Formats: sequence, C-alpha cells, structure tokens
Amino acid sequence: MKDKNQTAHKLKLFGMQNFMLEGDLEKLEKSGIEIGHIQTLKHDEIVDTELFEYEIRTKAKKMADFYILYYCLENTVRKQIEDTLREEYGPNWFEDKVPDGVKKEIKKKQDEEKDSAMSFRSENPLAYTNFGELIGIINFNWTDFSDIFRSQKAMESTLSQFNKIRNIIAHSCSLNDDEILRFKLLTKDWLRIQI
Repeated sequence: MKDKNQTAHKLKLFGMQNFMLEGDLEKLEKSGIEIGHIQTLKHDEIVDTELFEYEIRTKAKKMADFYILYYCLENTVRKQIEDTLREEYGPNWFEDKVPDGVKKEIKKKQDEEKDSAMSFRSENPLAYTNFGELIGIINFNWTDFSDIFRSQKAMESTLSQFNKIRNIIAHSCSLNDDEILRFKLLTKDWLRIQI
C-alpha cells in the first residue's frame, strides 16, 4: 500500500511539475523569446489533424515552414512597395502610382471576394496582388526602386521564380529537394540584390 501511495504521489508531483513548466515555457515565448514550444502545443484546433493520413500530415508539417517563409517574403515585398511609394507620393500613392492593369486585377479579386460569403482579406489593396503584379508595380515606378535593387532584371528574375514556387506551395503540393534548395537560394538572392 505504501509503494502504491508513493507511486501515486510521484505521478502527481511529476504532473504538477510538468504543468508548471508548461506555463513557464509559454510565458517565456509570450515575452518574445522564441524557443519553439508554442508550436508543439495544440490550442483550439478547428479540426483534429489526426483525422488525416500520417503521410499527408507529415508532408504538411514539412511544407508549413516553407509557407511561413513564403508568407514573410511576399508580405515584405508588399510592405517595401507601399512604404517606398507612400513616402515619396503620400496617401494617394496607390491611385497615382499603380498601373491600371494591376488596379483592374485587384478590383476584380475584391469584387469576387465581395460576392462570396468569405470575409474580406484586407483593407490594403496590395493584399490582393501576386508576385507578377508586384513586379509590374516596381517596374512602373522603377526610378523609385532603382536605389533599392541593384538591377531591374535581377529583381524581375528573382520575383518571377518566387511566383513559380508560390504555385507549388499555394496548391498544397510538396517541394522536392531541388525546389527546396532553389527556394533557399532565391531567398538569399532576394537579400543579395538589395542595395
């Protein structure tokens, strides 16, 4: 009986220590120190991913990192465009400095979204652009970006290749080893071509 009580006590103690550690790790990450712990926790999942096949889940987890990188890159380019043109041309930069063809595509996407039950993705019209359209905006305003990128051709080439990889990621396909390497090199290229 004594052994059973000791074991139960040790299990409770172990559980409490883990519970306290869990809270401490979560506080640490919320304070801005990234240790990857929050990624291991499942909070309020909409759908239990365990319902899907193991192989599909494994590929999805592998591709999640590339989605994060892609998301950061595309939104960094959007922000770079907006910051540059807003600083130079003020609050009406979009109306004055975005090519008509790009504005037309953005409007089309916004109208399609308005006619659906989906919530609006953003008030920012640049959220409706892809890399091809972002290239168009930069080219249209090249004099404003020539001191940011070392070459117009290098900028076009790099963003065009990102757009091709985007299609693989956005359509829930896996990048093969060559494409992973290409993605990593393109990211380095993107940073390298900026003055």
